[in-house]
Amino acid sequence: MASEPDDTKFKSSLDEESKQKAKKELNEINDVDRVIAVQTFRQWIKDQKWLKAPTDFEFLLRFLRTKKFSQLEARKSFENYWTCKTQTPAWYRDVDPSDPIIMDIMKTGFYVVPKKRDKHGRRVIIEKLSRLDMNKVKKEWGVDNVFKTITLICDWANQDENVQVNGIVVFIDNSDVTMGHMMTIWSPENGKKIMQFYQNSLPARMKGLHMYNEPSFFDAMYALFSPLMKQKTKDRMFLHGRSLSKVYGELGMEVLPDEYLPDDYDGPSVGSCENIVDEMINDMHTPQFKAYMKKISSNEYGVDLSLKKGDDTPVASFRKLNVD
Repeated sequence: MASEPDDTKFKSSLDEESKQKAKKELNEINDVDRVIAVQTFRQWIKDQKWLKAPTDFEFLLRFLRTKKFSQLEARKSFENYWTCKTQTPAWYRDVDPSDPIIMDIMKTGFYVVPKKRDKHGRRVIIEKLSRLDMNKVKKEWGVDNVFKTITLICDWANQDENVQVNGIVVFIDNSDVTMGHMMTIWSPENGKKIMQFYQNSLPARMKGLHMYNEPSFFDAMYALFSPLMKQKTKDRMFLHGRSLSKVYGELGMEVLPDEYLPDDYDGPSVGSCENIVDEMINDMHTPQFKAYMKKISSNEYGVDLSLKKGDDTPVASFRKLNVD
């Protein structure tokens, strides 16, 4: 196994409830087993001549957690993650949170993630495509930069250990969305690539997809993209129509931006979408996160599938050691 000096220094920031969930649902039994799992995973990465990637403890741990400490599944996810980054450089290379175009796109509020978790401990991604000006997307920003912003936000949100354990849900507000929005952003090629990212690559537990105010052409769009969706994704997809009360019941009111709350609501709040975006931008501009994004989006890392053997899939998956 490949060990590094900082392995045993790792201190989990999970809250107590998340620690119990990690143990029960993810096979994260104790500190010793966690270190052994990461070191085993790291050794496999170092043995792959076709794969060059960071191997620091916290980065590898999120892939293991997503796959319930199955070495086999974590390796597949890791390979997919770096294959995506290598094959679609316009989305994943040279990602700088300070880039003026990324900043402008984020400030539209089309993709926001409050720091507060929902009643099940999950972070909520709130997408409202109609906030994007399609003329700016086409003439100034470029569709690739929209997806670069999405993948940046996902990487940022998943640094939170509690998110790694409890997962993420996506709330899609289709209000005022047009076929023009959908066809500009969600071309079949882009749809295939983003579904690959969400379902097979992103080291996150995707726990639900909540659709609100579906447009009249929803069935046509679903027919186009449903072949790309795993059955698990379909099973976790919920259509709420125009009923926000159903959304409140699933996620809780206190985790939604003010724009989605009744005028007479006086409970806990995460603030407006604008407030949330400001918090996100401030958090992404810390030296630590900017250095992290510069590292993982550099040309230093990636895959060379021409060097990969056809038979290097491990024959067994590592799950637990030293279970009392």
